[in-house]
Amino acid sequence: MADENTEKQKNGGTETEGEVKNKPDAGGGEAPKGSEKQQETKKEQGKEKQETSNDKIEKEISEDNNSGNGKINIEKLTLKEAQILLKQYIEDVETLEKAMIKAQAAIAETKNDYLRARADCENVKRHKAEEVNSAYCDGKLEAVTKVLPIGDSLDWALKMPMEEKTKEGIELLLKKYHESLVQIGITEFSPEAGSAFDPKTAAAVMQVEPENDKEKHGTVKQVYGRGFKLGDKIIRYAQVSVIK
Repeated sequence: MADENTEKQKNGGTETEGEVKNKPDAGGGEAPKGSEKQQETKKEQGKEKQETSNDKIEKEISEDNNSGNGKINIEKLTLKEAQILLKQYIEDVETLEKAMIKAQAAIAETKNDYLRARADCENVKRHKAEEVNSAYCDGKLEAVTKVLPIGDSLDWALKMPMEEKTKEGIELLLKKYHESLVQIGITEFSPEAGSAFDPKTAAAVMQVEPENDKEKHGTVKQVYGRGFKLGDKIIRYAQVSVIK
């Protein structure tokens, strides 16, 4: 025991190298928690420092760009400054591309609205023109329908016995009547006796028995009244008799 104490005294009361190595850590062999927090704090400080440095470089580049003629001397830029400047340009290009896409979409929408409005106007214009033309034709048909019986009466009057001067006067009136119809677009038509009866242009007022073998079934026997049409529209069918 005295020898052990003497040995410790010779070593200055300190522990030997083996004892230090074999001595367990105060935290039971684990690294102190304070060291992890210190490392995280150092990382955050380094990141903030880097961001501050980047902001400072961007500010300097912006000041250089706004001063003088606005040109940047690329040869004097450091690698870090060039990277930051390139990043700014990329962001500006992306912003411009987004703005261009938005503007193109607005232009396309405006063009579509214009085309739709133009088509609507053309449709309204066409419909109104059709309505006006239809109203005009209807009015003309109504007027002509009321005038046609006058011509029929003049035709029948010519078949009656009368003085020559009276007959000439009626013929002049009838001629003027037909000229007036032509001027407003009314045309006359009349099927010929012996032709096939066409229900699309004539109306059968009666059916008669055939008088001989030449008269065939379904043919026109006699025309009692001419037909009239306005353009392609028939306003009065020809009045005929048909052979049974």
